[in-house]
Amino acid sequence: MGYWHDGSPETNERLEEIAELYLLCRDTFHDVSSQFRWLPQPGSPAAIDAEMMPSPDPLLEAAPGETGHRLIVEVVQTYLLTASGHMGGLAALYSSGEVFFSPPALIRAVIENCAHALWVLGDDSDEPPENRLARAYAEDLLSAEEAKKNAGRMRLKTHPTYDAAKETYTEIKRQIQTRFPTTDNVALGKHIVNGQALLGPEATVAWMYDLTERSGGTISVRAGIGVYGFLSNLTHPTLYPARQMRSWVVDPGTGFNIANLRLDMDFVENQARAALAAFYNALTYVTSYFGWSTAPIEALATKIEARMPTFFI
Repeated sequence: MGYWHDGSPETNERLEEIAELYLLCRDTFHDVSSQFRWLPQPGSPAAIDAEMMPSPDPLLEAAPGETGHRLIVEVVQTYLLTASGHMGGLAALYSSGEVFFSPPALIRAVIENCAHALWVLGDDSDEPPENRLARAYAEDLLSAEEAKKNAGRMRLKTHPTYDAAKETYTEIKRQIQTRFPTTDNVALGKHIVNGQALLGPEATVAWMYDLTERSGGTISVRAGIGVYGFLSNLTHPTLYPARQMRSWVVDPGTGFNIANLRLDMDFVENQARAALAAFYNALTYVTSYFGWSTAPIEALATKIEARMPTFFI
């Protein structure tokens, strides 16, 4: 078994160019965060939400953590922070030429985190603002539930780590039922808050691609889900993706058949485009929601287009 990589300056240069795009996305996220500090600009949808759902939430007494509109902000920011970190990881992989098996797992993670951030914000500017808060709570609830479950698996249920996770989970449920009294335990068990039902990973990604397609995006829902499914197959043990990379040849020295892994640059670049598109679209959407200056996004778009001229076509 060997790796087919011509080591040509052209191949190495292209991988490095793509790595630079990943870093540009990550750095733009951090620059925007530092410049605008996740504060709504006057007149923006976020400013309207913040006025209608102040933080701390006056309906909750002594609630730890963020509440009201700041909870929405924190959930969205955390998902995009996670995605930006994966973009940095992808840059390291592309720079090193390790692009056969590891990138798909990170690309899938980028897509999923961006999709969840967008789902919290929603696609209907006329919907009640509290729907966004409900979706943020639905995400927070699942997170706390997973933390409690896995703390109980890794530690005894008498361990302080489990107690803390359980307390957080109980507190979030209390906040939800205080804030949205019609949300009962049955609904919470299904991760439904105020009628907003948390979507599964694939359904959330499909929701994102539907949103971006309706907004003029170049990736259809069907194609997006196909890409996501293939990335999932490359992430979880599945045979056919690795088999498709192999090329059998006869070793002239021994006469034995050997399998080389083929580096398909079109394939590698298309995967990169999926991550870049998800991240760029999510950051653009968030910028619009908060009413921030579009200058950082426009600068990023210019740099992407310089390295990928067909990216926005």
